[in-house]
Amino acid sequence: MILKSNKLAGIKQLLLILLLLGGSSAIAQDEVDINLDTRHAVNGVSEFDRAKFIQLHASAMDNEWPSEEVKEQFLTDYDVYLGRNNGSMPWNLSITKQDPNKDGWPSVTHIQELGTKAINNYKDNASAHKYEDRRGNYMMGGQPVMYPNQTKEIGPDGEKWYMAKDGYQPLAEFFANYIKYFHGTGGTTGLKQPKYLEVMNEPFVHADDMNSTRENIAELHRVVALRVKELNPDIKVGGYTAAYPAYEASDFKHWENNWKMFIDVAGDEMDFFSLHLYDNDSATDPEDKNYRAGSNVEAILDMVEHYGFLKFGYIKPFVLSEYGALASDEYGTPYTKERDWRNIRSFSTMLMQFLEKPDVIDVAIPFVILKANWWTHESGNKYPHRLFRQKKELAGETGEEWVYTEVVKFFQLWSNVKGTRVDTKSNNLDTQVDTYVDGNKAYVILNNMHLMPQTITLDIKGFGNANMESIYIKHLHADNSGIPSLDESTVYSAISSFDIGREATAILEYTFDKAIDISESSNESKYYADKYFQRISSGQQMNFTINGVDTGEYGEAVLRLGLGRDHGKSLKPSVKINGTVVDVPDNVRGVDQKSRDRFFGIIEIPVAYELLKENNDIQIQFGDAGGHISSLSLQAFKFSKEIKREDIATGINGLFDNIKFQIVPNPVQSELTIIGLDKGKYQYSIFNLSGMQVKTAFIDVYQDETKLLVEDLPKGMYLFNIAEKQKSQSVKFFKL
Repeated sequence: MILKSNKLAGIKQLLLILLLLGGSSAIAQDEVDINLDTRHAVNGVSEFDRAKFIQLHASAMDNEWPSEEVKEQFLTDYDVYLGRNNGSMPWNLSITKQDPNKDGWPSVTHIQELGTKAINNYKDNASAHKYEDRRGNYMMGGQPVMYPNQTKEIGPDGEKWYMAKDGYQPLAEFFANYIKYFHGTGGTTGLKQPKYLEVMNEPFVHADDMNSTRENIAELHRVVALRVKELNPDIKVGGYTAAYPAYEASDFKHWENNWKMFIDVAGDEMDFFSLHLYDNDSATDPEDKNYRAGSNVEAILDMVEHYGFLKFGYIKPFVLSEYGALASDEYGTPYTKERDWRNIRSFSTMLMQFLEKPDVIDVAIPFVILKANWWTHESGNKYPHRLFRQKKELAGETGEEWVYTEVVKFFQLWSNVKGTRVDTKSNNLDTQVDTYVDGNKAYVILNNMHLMPQTITLDIKGFGNANMESIYIKHLHADNSGIPSLDESTVYSAISSFDIGREATAILEYTFDKAIDISESSNESKYYADKYFQRISSGQQMNFTINGVDTGEYGEAVLRLGLGRDHGKSLKPSVKINGTVVDVPDNVRGVDQKSRDRFFGIIEIPVAYELLKENNDIQIQFGDAGGHISSLSLQAFKFSKEIKREDIATGINGLFDNIKFQIVPNPVQSELTIIGLDKGKYQYSIFNLSGMQVKTAFIDVYQDETKLLVEDLPKGMYLFNIAEKQKSQSVKFFKL
């Protein structure tokens, strides 16, 4: 029971508990904390790289651009980069002649001839040369149709032949020579070589069609990579371009038979791992949300990272060559703006996750192609993932001319963002936040993963003596009819909160009267446990170590626990770090995954920074059996100065005036010293980080320092609160 000195003190204690537990939507609304003066680097990477993340699945020479004017306007006005081509290599293989001296092998001489024609075509297409700086991360790839199964004819009429397998060397020879002879160094020498080569697009799902096995396809990747890099040492080769990565399926047999097998067979020769990530939501039932975005995406990437780290000793980067939304019931249906919204909301939500990993994601390409005239459903309806449509495709409109689909709004929304990433934090995983500073500009990006509108409180600090002049706001959301709407406005005074739509994204572009001084730092590193993929047994303690952690005086940490379990199984194990129990939150990032066959996601567990050592012991125990721990890693953020997040943790500073006091030592072993209180009588309360009150009493302050025994408290992190009349303050402390 809470002791009360007066009615207001009791109310404040109740507010504190509600805020800690997140139990009242009226009080514990989502809050974000932003420090503009603190550079946030992930393994040294802190810049917003538009060439990595703002990409289009097209090329400058694509014949589906409506006009040169439209192409230039789109690429330059919205600052978009060119991403991927999966058609050129399959087409050129289909017309390549056989080596006259080696049956079943491509003619290198003929590949050179075809390459010379391609270079001359590019040489004469001067309008394409000005876009060369927009293909610095360009990717080319093969298709399953290229697989040498002796059933597909190759070559010109009258000279048809079948490619031999021969250990996949003939196909590797084509890939290597195509890259070498179809490219120059830019301008009149020919198109620059692509930076990335994906050997084959989504091959495992076509293994039966190719009359092959996944093991054989993995071996093909290994052989192709070796030969391609032998002739083209600057290109990066990867795969396996996974579709539908449901690692947890069949009790993780999907993982073992697909990704793990591929890494074991071909991983040594892969420069990157590539996969496709799609939210699968129904086109006919808007409440059927089978989203990957959120904890599932985190678990997919973390499991590959963790296994790769254990195998190679370092992390190989990812290429996400397609991502977005995909509904099985959308193909063959008429164009609608509502369908575009499903892609847009997935693009921004996943992009916010990818931006958290700039050190391990080399490229991320939202799946948007141009007109897609190469595919028409038997109903006459067009391919759904497009940047352009004919006016007549939309009900109620007529005309043959090509116009933008609503997807263009995604590129319009992100058109201005650039700069250096700075420190941000949200008190709710479903409110995503990121911020970049570029001179006197700050771009605050908010994304709402909640399935309802949200009010987000903004606490922006660290702009020194700069004065804010304006905020240009873009808010991309769905209107009441489910149609994308990009609202734009400018305000000229500071705002303390922002109302964001359901699953919407907002970018607030702050302009100050002088450049922001980014003088502090938050350096993020990720550390992996000594083992991964552990079966869960009831009551069995699983022991892990995470070594080599670099800590400093100030910082924060998050333990990332990957879980694959049947629905109904616990997602809240007992977790100890270096002998101290840490609280496991109830919330996971994104939806609860109830529409999926099983839960597969990351549980993000805040860890008191004071708990961390260079070498750390972690114990995890579940009360029920079944499923696996798929991965375990630690994110550690090392600050150059203390970053106070009391507003984020409890909201107290935003509700009440502060009492000025501090407690020493911190961490404490047996006795706290309270410094800075005026003489008088105060009520104090101590809460654990689950919001449970563990101690409360009164103290009489009659000198500068007041002692308080806490030796009876178990080891862990606590919140020490003092309330007096209309004032309150809370300070965290760690009990050793």
